[in-house]
Amino acid sequence: MITRRQMLKWMAAGAAAAVLPGVRPVRAAEPQPLLPEPPGVDTWELYGRAIHTVAVYKEASTSSERQGAYYRDESFPIVGEVRAPFSAHNDLWYQIPEGYVQSAWVLPVRVYPDQPFIADVGPWGFWGEVAHISTRARTAPGPNAPVRYTFYGGTVYRVLDAALDEAGNGWYKVFDDYPPRQSTNHQWVPAVDVRRIPRVEMSPIHPFIGNKRIEVDLAAQLLSCFEGDDVVFTTLVASGIGGLSTPRGEHHVLLKQASRHMSNVPYEGMSQVEVSSGDIFDLPGVPWNVFFDLLGTAIHGAYWHNDFGIPRSHGCLNVSIDAARWIYRWVHPVGGYEDDFIQSDRRVGTPVVVF
Repeated sequence: MITRRQMLKWMAAGAAAAVLPGVRPVRAAEPQPLLPEPPGVDTWELYGRAIHTVAVYKEASTSSERQGAYYRDESFPIVGEVRAPFSAHNDLWYQIPEGYVQSAWVLPVRVYPDQPFIADVGPWGFWGEVAHISTRARTAPGPNAPVRYTFYGGTVYRVLDAALDEAGNGWYKVFDDYPPRQSTNHQWVPAVDVRRIPRVEMSPIHPFIGNKRIEVDLAAQLLSCFEGDDVVFTTLVASGIGGLSTPRGEHHVLLKQASRHMSNVPYEGMSQVEVSSGDIFDLPGVPWNVFFDLLGTAIHGAYWHNDFGIPRSHGCLNVSIDAARWIYRWVHPVGGYEDDFIQSDRRVGTPVVVF
C-alpha cells in the first residue's frame, strides 16, 4: 500500500496529467435517454453552456442557414438531440429553441431550482455540486468579496462550513486542494447554487462482483467496463495527445477522489517546471476521478469540452461527467461517503488495461 505522504506527493505531480478542454455522451449498446435523472433528486431542466463561441443553425448541418450564435458561458435550453454528420468522431447535435448547435463545445448542464441553505453541515461536511450554469467562488462569504474562480455546473466540491452574510444570504465554504496550503485552500460560494449530493448517488454499483476490469482502446477512443466476459458500460474518451499520450499497459485503480483541482500553475514551494503560456490549465472541481498509475493519470469528468472520441488531453482519459460518476461508483476500491479520497493497491483496485 502507498502511504498518505506518498499519495500526496504523486497526486501533486498528477496535476500535470489533467486534460485539455473537449466531450461526447455515453455510448451504450442500447439508446440511452439524454442525461437520465438519478433517483431521488429534485426537478431539473437541461441547459447547454457555450464553452466557446457556438453557431446556431436552422438545421443540424453547418451548410444550413445560420440563426445566430452564443458566446462563452452563455446558456440556452436543450430540448432534444439528433445525429447528423459533422466530423468522423462526433455527429451529436443539440436541438434548442432557435435551431441546432453542434455538441463539441456545448456542455449539457442540469439546472436545479435555487437550493435550500443548510446551516449545519455537520462535523465532516457534505459533497456538493454546482446546480446552476455557473457560480462565483469568492475569498469570503459575501457578494463583494474578491472572486477567485468561476465554478461551473456539474463540478464537485466538499462543503466544509456554512455562514450568513450581512444581508442574511447563505454561503458555503468549500475545500480546494490546490495549491496545498492550509491557509488558502478554500473558497466561498452562494448556497443557492450548490446542491447537496445524496448518498444514494455515490453508493457503489455492483460492489460484490469481483471480476471487474476496464479496457481502453486508444485507436477507437473507447472505454469498456467488464464484469467477467460481459460488457456492462461503454463510453467514448478523449485520451492524451502527442507527447502526453495516455500510458499503455496494465494498470490498477490506485486512488479515487470525488473532486480534484487540476492545475499546472506554479505556486510558492512548487518545483518550477517550464510551461508554455498556451499550455496552462487551472481546473477546480474536476469530478469523479479514478487514478490508475503513480504519474497521476486518471479517468475523470470533463467540463471544458464535449468532444469525446478524439485525443485531446494531457494524458488522462476525459469522459462525460455522467460517465465519470458511473465509473467512479463501479470500480474497486469501495469507500464511504465521507472520504476525501479512497486509496487502493494492485491487489484490490480494478484492473485498467490500456492498449
